[in-house]
Amino acid sequence: MSSKNILSSLENVIQKFEEKNFIEKKSNRDRGVTYTPQPIAHFMVLNIFKIFFDDIPKISKIFKGNFNFSSLKQLIKRNGNIRGAFWNKINCIKILDPSCGTGRFLIAIAKILFNFYKAFESEYTDYEIKKNIIQNHIFGIEIDKASYNISKLRLVKWLYTDNFSLLNESISNNPLPGEIEDFLNKVDLNFNLFNLDYLLDYEAEDIDIIIGNPPYVENKKILEKEFKKNLKREFESAYKLFDLSVVFIEKSLKLLKNRVGCLSFITTNKFLSADYGVKIREILLRNTEIKEIINISSLPIFKSTAAYPIILFIKKEKNRSNLISIKKFDAIKDINSGIYMKIIEFAQSSIYKFPSLVIPLSENIELIEELYSKFSVISENFKDLKIIYRPYGFIEWAKNSKYVKQNISSAKDLLLLGTGNVGRYFIDFNKKIKIAQKRYQRPYYAYNVVFKEIWKDLSNEKLIFREIAKDLSFVYDPGVFTNLTGLYFLRVPSLDTNQLFSLLAILNSDLINKLFKSLYGTLHMSGGYLRINGSFIKRIPIPEFLPESLSRISKSIHFLTQLKHEILHKSVFNSGDIININFLEKILAHLHLLSDSIVNQLYHISQKDSNIERILEISENIPEIEFKFINTYYTHEQFKTYSREELNANYEKIKNWYLEIYHEI
Repeated sequence: MSSKNILSSLENVIQKFEEKNFIEKKSNRDRGVTYTPQPIAHFMVLNIFKIFFDDIPKISKIFKGNFNFSSLKQLIKRNGNIRGAFWNKINCIKILDPSCGTGRFLIAIAKILFNFYKAFESEYTDYEIKKNIIQNHIFGIEIDKASYNISKLRLVKWLYTDNFSLLNESISNNPLPGEIEDFLNKVDLNFNLFNLDYLLDYEAEDIDIIIGNPPYVENKKILEKEFKKNLKREFESAYKLFDLSVVFIEKSLKLLKNRVGCLSFITTNKFLSADYGVKIREILLRNTEIKEIINISSLPIFKSTAAYPIILFIKKEKNRSNLISIKKFDAIKDINSGIYMKIIEFAQSSIYKFPSLVIPLSENIELIEELYSKFSVISENFKDLKIIYRPYGFIEWAKNSKYVKQNISSAKDLLLLGTGNVGRYFIDFNKKIKIAQKRYQRPYYAYNVVFKEIWKDLSNEKLIFREIAKDLSFVYDPGVFTNLTGLYFLRVPSLDTNQLFSLLAILNSDLINKLFKSLYGTLHMSGGYLRINGSFIKRIPIPEFLPESLSRISKSIHFLTQLKHEILHKSVFNSGDIININFLEKILAHLHLLSDSIVNQLYHISQKDSNIERILEISENIPEIEFKFINTYYTHEQFKTYSREELNANYEKIKNWYLEIYHEI
């Protein structure tokens, strides 16, 4: 076989291996394996060099956008000082990919380094330059033996592409693993590639650049208990339900040169705001400059993945004045041309003001800073705050489904809701609940003495919110509902009913919804859904003053929203002459505007609507609506419902108030 055909065989082996692994998607997901598209790898290499050479501004500038080899060559030819400084940095540079896979980053790095050397018009041949790069500048770790060998093959192919006459060894088109290893052993090349566990087994120091796409493996998929135990012992970031990618970041920071080393990873965005990510966020803020975070989750190639990726660029240097730049790519072609959307730039030090050091990807940084600088979080303002989730245990909730009954058994029983029953200001009583392969409609949860303590909280008034929702969705509970999983209960014993309704309006407001998404939007799931943890709600800034006028508005919104839901689902008799649904929606829209305006005023947010002041003046006259349920769904003495006369009278009071406002405005 000719040397040229051998190179063709190498390309065939590499391509077949990657295609086979790509098809085996489930296996790849479990191991956290994803292949990096070459345009992304190329961009990351250029961008990390831009940061690495920031102490030589004229060199750094060349890497903005597409790398211009001619510009680099001319610059170092004209300027001896720059030439010397540039040579000193690349002559002994060490670049590591800690999860090199099949070598895509290694090749992208090698090609750029080759251009660096060529810019110096070296007397060495291309083959000698390439061999020097592979043997002295490029380092890679890969735990999977087959991928590790493919990385080597990729470098061999690159080395001999324009020098194929020098390649004397041969390999078949469909080699067995043993044949690949024999081929590599015979090639005259000393690799700095290692087949081992990067996190626990690899030791090195003074690495200049670390770049790659480390595996994203969720905590529950790290199945080896001893491995997980060792990670917790070795790494500060192995905290709570950590994933492997954050440990890769911490390990890499330990290996980088101080004040010089740079890191670029494709990784999930989850650690930026998740509870488990607080330790790695502390490490990054304490020891690095976070230069850029680029959101690439919109790229079509990542749409089938469960994780939402970002590209992280950091430098191992402590600098309190550093600015973080948040950017976004929407298409691969934008990466090729270096066209990105710049979302915002803000001071890294400002993150210390944010709850749990969350790093937002939102443009609403000023809003976050303003609210957290002026207001304490809800857990500080209300010391008796209780957030209840899975009240019957995190593990035993399925087992406790035996207490679910279709009929009431005692006056102490509670009413069981599922996640899908709860909306913003309303409850859908017609949606069935699925528990342990059974479906129930409006079931009860039987009292048992073992639940005595938790029953005290559940039997008192509280707010309910969904764990998974597109928006913050809170509803009032007079103390009759419970849940097995998927809902949270928020109870503040020191607040009376009016204050609780006022708090409900704040938590359901557009302002707090916007704030929440700005902070925790990185935890979004497919379909635009958010994961809303109780710990996040505890960190929402809340005014100490909960005005009665807001409480009355909140009660009216609650009443009308539930009424609208019942009418639309034909769960309550309605004559169009009594309640016109279109007019009801018009009143609701006005009440939401009024509620949001008062919330904005509480937070000292400027108002754009010129009528707001007048609306606020007459909002004091909004009628008081006593809370009851619209329809008699349960035979439970605490499930109190309006009579037909009460329901119509409440609607008329709100309608007349609205008409008065409408005419005055």
